[in-house]
Amino acid sequence: MNRRRPESRHPFLQRAATLAAVLVLSVFLTMWRHNASDYLTGNWDRYSQDLVFGRILQMQQGQSVPGGFLGSYTPEWGDTQNRRLFRDGAAPAATEFVSYTHQSGLQGTLLGLVNRGLLGLFPDGARRETMLYTVNSVLFYAAALCVCLAVWRAVGALPGAACLAAVLLAPWVQRGMKDLYWCLWTWLLPLLAALLVCRLRRRWCYAVVFAAVLVRCLCGFEFISALLILCELPLVYDFFACQEQRRDWFARMTGVGFSAVGGVAAALGVWLWQGRLYFGSWAQSADNIARTVSLRVTALETASLPESTVTVGEVLHLYFVQDATPLLQLGPFSLTVRGLLAVTGVLLAAALLLRWREVLPMAVVWGISLLGPVSWMVLSKTHSAVHTHLMPMLWHFAFVPCTCILWAVLLQTVWKRRRRSCGTP
Repeated sequence: MNRRRPESRHPFLQRAATLAAVLVLSVFLTMWRHNASDYLTGNWDRYSQDLVFGRILQMQQGQSVPGGFLGSYTPEWGDTQNRRLFRDGAAPAATEFVSYTHQSGLQGTLLGLVNRGLLGLFPDGARRETMLYTVNSVLFYAAALCVCLAVWRAVGALPGAACLAAVLLAPWVQRGMKDLYWCLWTWLLPLLAALLVCRLRRRWCYAVVFAAVLVRCLCGFEFISALLILCELPLVYDFFACQEQRRDWFARMTGVGFSAVGGVAAALGVWLWQGRLYFGSWAQSADNIARTVSLRVTALETASLPESTVTVGEVLHLYFVQDATPLLQLGPFSLTVRGLLAVTGVLLAAALLLRWREVLPMAVVWGISLLGPVSWMVLSKTHSAVHTHLMPMLWHFAFVPCTCILWAVLLQTVWKRRRRSCGTP
C-alpha cells in the first residue's frame, strides 16, 4: 500500500528476520490459543472434513483413483468414519474408495503429502491428526500476520493491531483455521498477492495473483465472489489514498482483476481435466461441473426448502436481521453483524460531518468489504440459505477485519487532530 518507510541497508536480512518472527509468533499463537486441539476450541464443518481424511488415508496406503479427487471409504461420507479409519491406521481396500468430484481437492493432496512426511516421526494417527491441524493453523496465522504487517506499514500500528484483534477475538476463525477441508489460509492468498502488487508494483506480481487464485479455487470454489473482491481491497485503498497516481492504480486494479479471473478459469480447466480422467470423456466431465455449479447456485439442496420460497431478500434478511451469531467476542461482550454495522455507521457519520478526508480511503474499503458477503448471498442464494453453519465465517473475509481497522483509523485520526489542536508536533 502507499505509505513508505525508510529502506534498510540490509533488506534481505530484514525480510528474513521478519519472516522468522512471523513463523515463531504463528507457532506461539497456535499453541497459546489451542488451535491445534480439536476439543478446546471446537470444530467447524467436520462433515466435509471427512472427505480430506479419506484422501489422506488413500495416499497413505499408496492407493489411487483417476482424477485424484477427495473421497470416502464409507458409503455415507461425513459420518466421521474416515477420520476414525485414519486415526486407527486402517487399511481399507482400494475398491471401497468413492471419489467426491464436486471440487478438485488440492487440499487433500497437499495434506496427504504432509502426512506422508510425518509418518516416520509420528506413527500414531491421532498425533498426526493434531500435527495436521497445527500446520493449518500456523499457516493461517502466518498469512494473517503478513496482512497485519501490511496494514501497519500503510495505515499505522494501531490499525495493524486492530487487524490482529479481528482474528484473535473471532470465535468462528478460531474454530475454522484448523479445518482440513476449508484450509482458511488459502482464503488469504489472493489478498497477500494483491498486497505484493501494491508493495513491488512489478508486472510479474500479476502472475502471483493468478497462482494465488488458482490454488484457492483448486481447494474449492465456494465463496469465490467474496474472495475476488477481497483481493482488490488493497488497490482500492491506494487508489483513493494516492490521488496523483489514480490512473496508475486503476491500471493495476484492472490487471489484478484479469489475473484473478484467469486463475478461476485455469482452475476450472484443471477440474475439467480431472473429470476427464475420472469419467472417461470431456462431455461427462463438463456435465459434472455444470450440475455441481447448479447445486450451489440455483438447484434444490434439501427437499424441506423449496427453491421457490428462497429469495435474495429473504437470504439478506436472514443474515442482516435475524442472525445473532457473535462475530467478535471478548468474555461476555460480543458483537453481531448488526452491532458492527450500527457502531460503524455512527462513527462514519460523525467523521463525514467533521469532514475528515484522511478517513475516506479506509471508509471506501470498508464499504466494499461489505459487498463481499453480499455478493455470495446474491449469486448463490440457495447455498447461503441452506448452509447457515458456513456463512458466519464469510464475514471475516474481509468485513470484520476492515471494520476493526476502520475503528482504529478513526481513533488514530482523533488522537492526531487533538495533538495538532494542542500544538504538539
